[in-house]
Amino acid sequence: MSDALETIGLISELVTWATLAPGLVLLLVAWLVRVAGVKWRSAEGVAFDDGVRSGVRWFDNEHGFLEAVLAPGETLPAASGSDVLVYYDSHDPTRWRTAEPSKPGEVPLLLGKILTSVGVVSLLAGFLVMIL
Repeated sequence: MSDALETIGLISELVTWATLAPGLVLLLVAWLVRVAGVKWRSAEGVAFDDGVRSGVRWFDNEHGFLEAVLAPGETLPAASGSDVLVYYDSHDPTRWRTAEPSKPGEVPLLLGKILTSVGVVSLLAGFLVMIL
């Protein structure tokens, strides 16, 4: 029985090292990406179409009145004069979108959570084997 416990302990230690350290690194990377990434703000804008251009206008306390013009051939999902929820980069308001942006670092965060969880479970299993 002790050979089986030694084997389980060895496998547990290998799995712990293979998953816990990379998981913690991925969690750190995800945090850094979120901190250093684009800060999206939202504002209630108004769609416009003046015959020549179309786009969205909104107000920001830091930048004042902002206007985002669509590229030729693009259309807004709303009629001219209607309210549109606009998401824009707080540092560069020329980067904008009407669809809600995804949070940066979602993939490393998910992988980090999975690997860290597996590493912690394996670590606990290793401690349990040591006690037995």
